Amino acid sequence: MYKVIMAPTEGSDSEKEAISVAVKLAQRFDADLRLVRVESAPLMVETIAQTPAIPTGQMLMDERIAHLRHLEALGTECRALGEIRVMTALEDGPVGRTLRDYARKFNVDLIVMSSHARGGLKRIALGSVTDYLIRHSNVAVLVVRPPTNFIGAIQEQTVSRILVPLDGSALAEQILPEVEAIALRLRSTVSLLQVLAPLSYSQKEIMQPGSPWWDDDIATADAYLTRVASYLTGQGITVSKEVVLSDDIATAILDYADRTRADIIALATSGSGGMSRFVFGTVADKVTRKSTRSLLVFNPTLRAETVDAVERDSAEHLTGV
Repeated sequence: MYKVIMAPTEGSDSEKEAISVAVKLAQRFDADLRLVRVESAPLMVETIAQTPAIPTGQMLMDERIAHLRHLEALGTECRALGEIRVMTALEDGPVGRTLRDYARKFNVDLIVMSSHARGGLKRIALGSVTDYLIRHSNVAVLVVRPPTNFIGAIQEQTVSRILVPLDGSALAEQILPEVEAIALRLRSTVSLLQVLAPLSYSQKEIMQPGSPWWDDDIATADAYLTRVASYLTGQGITVSKEVVLSDDIATAILDYADRTRADIIALATSGSGGMSRFVFGTVADKVTRKSTRSLLVFNPTLRAETVDAVERDSAEHLTGV
């Protein structure tokens, strides 16, 4: 499924595990790996005399050469680790948008990255960049958070578990092809989860099986997960399923991931079931920000022309054009 994998890099130690995962996935899928670094506008540096120091042309050129050398050295290291096809690119522009456009241009199927940068003044804050790519790209994003024992060094090694929260909507289910592809290549097991939240005061007061509405809702949810599970098991994937009750869907997902020791939480960033529970900015947003586990996030409804139109409208509003 994945033919081109992109790994954004800023050259920091915090991204080493993400790069390692990208290399191993490129091996498993026989995919091209593209290491991409983006140079944004130069920073103003305060000197001891508190006078802004503007980088000279020579300073910027020296820095760019240093970044190119570091990027190529990283590419060489990745080739040696995985015997894979690795391309490197040093791009210029706004970081998030440049990475998104690069992914479009080279038909990237999967973006693998760490969740944030650490230490010092960084030109790429991978936390905000990760958010941008999830919100503005229709390419699946694998956010790697250590430890990354969900993918072994050898193909026969398998210990990983992927948790897939679903809300009963067709949109939320669009994460399933991504899950299927990774589960088959990593020999992972998949846990399907549906969290039922009270929709009325009376349901909230009696949140336990045995009452008529919960029994009916639980039966419906269980039948739904059974249908989804049968599709995945038909592909040769080991699947478990569970329905839980909670008035806090995101916390229930995170607690379940901890309890089952899930390695990856995979979810779509939008959904139409019930209260639009997976709309980015609510449940999915809370899960992606609070999870200590790696995440596979996919925005199934986003289209390139829609993103461009939204950004155009935003720019016109801000500039008054």
